[in-house]
Amino acid sequence: MRVLQVLQQGHGTGAVTSTLHLAIGLANSGVQVRFACPPESEVAALAAAAGLEVHPVALQPKHHRRNAALLADLLARHPVDLANSQSSRDRNALTLLRASGRLPVPFVATRRQMPLSFPLGNWAVSRLAARMIAVSRPVGEALVRRGTPRDRLVVVPNGLVLDRVDRPVGAAEVAAWRERIEWTPTQRTVGIVARPKDQHVVLEALAQVRTPVRLVLAGIPDAHPLAAMARAVAAPHTVVTLPFASDIRPLYELLEVVLLPSRIEGLSQALLEAMALGKPVLASDAAGNPDLIREGVDGRLVAPLDPAAWARALEETLGDPAAAARLAEAGRRTAREEFSLQRTVERTLAVYRDVLAESRCA
Repeated sequence: MRVLQVLQQGHGTGAVTSTLHLAIGLANSGVQVRFACPPESEVAALAAAAGLEVHPVALQPKHHRRNAALLADLLARHPVDLANSQSSRDRNALTLLRASGRLPVPFVATRRQMPLSFPLGNWAVSRLAARMIAVSRPVGEALVRRGTPRDRLVVVPNGLVLDRVDRPVGAAEVAAWRERIEWTPTQRTVGIVARPKDQHVVLEALAQVRTPVRLVLAGIPDAHPLAAMARAVAAPHTVVTLPFASDIRPLYELLEVVLLPSRIEGLSQALLEAMALGKPVLASDAAGNPDLIREGVDGRLVAPLDPAAWARALEETLGDPAAAARLAEAGRRTAREEFSLQRTVERTLAVYRDVLAESRCA
C-alpha cells in the first residue's frame, strides 16, 4: 500500500506530532509512506531522520489552485494508492483535484480540531473524500452537524507517542528549565503547554486563587497580547510566558498541575502527554477533552470561559494532594492503556483498507 500523507504545518503543533508519528507507525507496519510537508521545516527533518520518504511542498494560504497543482504534480511524479490530508490547505487542494477529476486515487480527510470551516465547504469535502476521520467523537458530531454523512465518518483518536514522554531527562536539563522559569519553592508551579487558546481564562482566574502560583505559559511569544496580560498578574502569583520550544519534556518535571482551557481541541496531544507523565490535569469541558478525561476520575473537566470555576478547580487540586495523586495515576493509565499509538495506526490502516476495497469495487 502506497499512501501520501500531506501536512501544511512545519512545526509547533499537536497536529504535527500526531501526523508525523502516525506516518512513522504506518511505515513500520509496512505501508510505503510519502510524506509531504513544508520545505526546510522541523517536521521535514524529523521525518527524514525517521526514514520516511519526504517531499517538500509549500502550500500557501488562499492559493487553492496553486496548492492543487503542486499536489497534482507530486502525485504524477510519485504515484500512490491513497492520499490522506491532515490539515486545511491540503484538504482544500485535494478536494479541488477530486472535484475537477484530476485526483486519480481516493483521499481521506483527517480533522484534528473542532471544525471552523463554513458548512458548505465541509459539505463539499465530505462528499468528495472517501472518508472523514475525526480524532474524537465531538469532532465527528460537529462534522455531522455541518453536513458530513455518518456513513463516511470514522473516529480514530490520536495516539500517545511514548518516545516523547519516556525519554530520559537529565538533572542538568531540569536545572536549566528551573532557571528559565525562575522556579521558587514559595509558589506552586502549574502550566499550560499550548499556543494561544483561551489562556486568558486562567489568567483571570488567578485573581480568585489564594495559593501562591507560578503559572508557566509555554507557547506564548513575548509580542502576543497574552504576554502583556500575564505581566499584569499581581502577587502572590507570577506568570511566565515562553515561546514555543520543540522539546519541553523537562518542564513537566517542574509542573504540579497541567491545565488546558482551550475549547477547540480535537484530542489534545499535550494533554495526553501530561496524563501519561502522571500529572493531574484540568481541561475545559469542551470539544474533544471529554473523550480523554472522565470528570473526577482521571482529571477535572472545568466549565469553559468561567474564571471562577477554574479558580475553584485549581485551588481544590493544589489543596488536596491525595486526590490529585489519584487523578494523576488514573490519568497515566488512561493515556497509556487506552490511547496507544499502535491502536491509532491499526484503526487508520483499517480505514485505508476499506477505502481501497471500495475503490476496487467501483
